[in-house]
Amino acid sequence: MVDSTDEDSPACGSCGELVASSSDQRVVTSLEEGEAAYEYFCSDDCLEVWETTNTA
Repeated sequence: MVDSTDEDSPACGSCGELVASSSDQRVVTSLEEGEAAYEYFCSDDCLEVWETTNTA
């Protein structure tokens, strides 16, 4: 496994902060046009905000 750095960390899907490796990090996986898509979040709070605003 390769260590990642903060520089290659994805941005949080809610607040835009870089998501560093931590125990609070959350990832949502979905299928978009037959491809896996990942949305990263820096905390449960940001995930909750995203889920609330992205509910159809």
